[in-house]
Amino acid sequence: MSLTRYTAPIPEGAKVVETREQLNQAARENPQTVLYDQDGGYMLKDDDGTVVAVAADSLCPELDQAVAEVEAKQAEEKLAGTTGDRGEIKRDINDDQGANRPLRCSHPRCFNSAICLTYTDCHVCLRHHHCI
Repeated sequence: MSLTRYTAPIPEGAKVVETREQLNQAARENPQTVLYDQDGGYMLKDDDGTVVAVAADSLCPELDQAVAEVEAKQAEEKLAGTTGDRGEIKRDINDDQGANRPLRCSHPRCFNSAICLTYTDCHVCLRHHHCI
């Protein structure tokens, strides 16, 4: 497992995850965590800022793509003028596959649930308040 993307040392005791499944499992085991893009990679941190897990280089391209998609959707919604009062992006439940499912995120730490544009039965929440 390679961690060459990181520009700072990996905190001692942090679990290294190499696949999305391992990242999802780490989030399930630590439900009060949020994924941060930090120091060139991705860190799953708890409420206190303690790093629980870090993404290995093999997982980072997938997470880069997920973050890029979130940022592109944010930019698109901002240009369209459909953001909420605090800059939150509201999803159109009529345009959402599976619109009959509950309008809440399965991740306990998610701040956006019903307003999350990228909600897809997520396992991990980004610090940007979006689900991946």
